[in-house]
Amino acid sequence: MSVSAVVFDVNETLFPLTPVRDRMVRAGLGPERLETWFRAVLIDGMAAAAADGPAGFPELARHHLEVELAQAGLSADPSTIAGILSGFEQVEAHPDVLPALQFLDQHEVEAALLTNGSAEVVEAFAERSGLRALVGDVWDVTAAGRWKPHPAPYRWAVAQLGVAADEVAMVAVHPWDVHGAKAAGLVGGWLDRSGQGRYPPGFHTPDLVAQRLPELVERLTD
Repeated sequence: MSVSAVVFDVNETLFPLTPVRDRMVRAGLGPERLETWFRAVLIDGMAAAAADGPAGFPELARHHLEVELAQAGLSADPSTIAGILSGFEQVEAHPDVLPALQFLDQHEVEAALLTNGSAEVVEAFAERSGLRALVGDVWDVTAAGRWKPHPAPYRWAVAQLGVAADEVAMVAVHPWDVHGAKAAGLVGGWLDRSGQGRYPPGFHTPDLVAQRLPELVERLTD
């Protein structure tokens, strides 16, 4: 298998949300609330996409933080919300991201980033982490008008790259992202960071699975 471009998911695939969790804890929420909050944001964004409508990540992120804080009997004032979300300005890349992108750069395979979140936040992350020179395009789903895993964002990304869908790999830690990419005709690379191999039944099977990003991209470009 050899692809000409690799598109990466961002949240949790390239960086953990630890700084956001830390700020949630400082605001009085339990550390487990990060997963609850993030899952709620994704569900609403995907529900909007399933109904053929757009959704804004910042708006949903703030809304569900308000819900979490209110349920815990804590203040949900704008400054608290902003303080928690400022954690996205401090996220750091997983240690295996830089060598993976360096490998693609050395082998002249185009790399791009595609997020349901904010391209501006991802651009800042890439610059801060020393990754920006190794990445061609940084996109969010705004232009496609739908969140992943709706087919529209994947097809839009392929169109921007100017190659056939089966020459583009989507790499993500989230099985739903791999499933959506496969449904749109892309190659699917599942990054199983947990190492537990728990890929949901009924989803399109990934073409490749690995626990570390360098191994996954090397196999995608063999």
